This record gives sequence, C-alpha cells and structure tokens, in this order.
Amino acid sequence: MNESKSYKIIAIVALLLGIVGVTLGYAAFSSTLTISSSAEVKPDPSTFNVDFSSSNSAVEANPIVPTLSAQVTNFTATNATIDNTSDPTISNLKATFTEPGQSVSYTFYAYNAGEYIAYLNSIIFQGSKTCTGKTGTTQALVDTACTGIDLSIKVGNEAVTSASVSSLTGHSLGINGAEEITVTISYAAGSGRADGDFDVTLPDIVLTYDSVD
Repeated sequence: MNESKSYKIIAIVALLLGIVGVTLGYAAFSSTLTISSSAEVKPDPSTFNVDFSSSNSAVEANPIVPTLSAQVTNFTATNATIDNTSDPTISNLKATFTEPGQSVSYTFYAYNAGEYIAYLNSIIFQGSKTCTGKTGTTQALVDTACTGIDLSIKVGNEAVTSASVSSLTGHSLGINGAEEITVTISYAAGSGRADGDFDVTLPDIVLTYDSVD
C-alpha cells in the first residue's frame, strides 16, 4: 500500500511540474508585429500654369495690336509680343507720342491652362519711371513733361491701378478660364512739353498668381 501511495504522489507532482513547464514554455515566446504607415504627396508644379494669351479661349501667342486713342492722331505704337516658354512675359509695349493727350492701350489675357484654380495675389510695379532728354533737349522741360506720362493696368475686375497692390484676396481664375488684362500708356492732356525728343523708361509690371488665396 505504501509503495502504491508514494507512486501516486510522485505521479501527481510530475504532472504538475509538466503543466508548469508547458506554461513557462509558452510564456517565454512572443511576437510583436508593428505596421508603420506614411505617405508623401508631391504635386507636379507644371500642373499649375497661368500664361499670357492673345485669346480668351486657349493659349495663343499672336502679336497684340495696340489701340490708339481715337481723339488724337500722328503718333504710333508697336505690337506687343507674348513669350510663355519660361516665366510668361509680354514685351515691346511702346508708344511714340508727339503731344499731350495721347494714349495707347494693349488688351490681352491671363489664361489658366493648369489643373488648379489660380488666385491673383499681387500686382507689383518693379522699377521706376525715368525720362531722359536726347541731345539738344532741355532736361528741365523733360522732367516737367515726364510727370504727365503714366502706366496703368487693369486685371479682370480689379480697379485700374498705377501703383503696386501687394495683397489681393478673392480674385480667382478658374481652370481653363481667362481674364482680360489692359495696359495703358498715356501722356495726359495739359501736361508739359519738352523742346525736343526724350526717352521714357517705365516700370515692369509683375502679376503673381498662386494656387492658394
């Protein structure tokens, strides 16, 4: 009897030890699986594209023929040229005035050929107006006449301005949309006259369109 009882006790102890061993075995191993996710979006900058255009329905770069003030004659102006190959530029806006009261206007378009709504955020006049008399012309008279020469711009529904507008809001240009731009060079009636020819250098005008207002 004693031997049998001892055996049973040993057997029970051995079984408990086995259970503990198995439990410890499972507790000693674990796996931790972590999923870390991220994304980066880099829009193609070429998909934001506002160009100058001679048309309000597509990007076209035909010469811009100026409109001379109807009430006076005997002066000329050159055709303007559009170049969209890099930063869009329109150049060669030039009038040859003969007397006060003359003006010339160039009308063209900003066209949104991109994939985002564009917002006009500023109109900046870069540089200053200078007037320089040619040989034989009195500079003092040139300076007086120079005050009557003005450069102005109107973009879409913005008011005509001859000065920089550094912050604009709410001025949008939709995708495949166009807005009219008019640049006017004028020699105001009643202005002073010089006693000879003189050259006028006018500021550049920079329009900044962004993808955010």
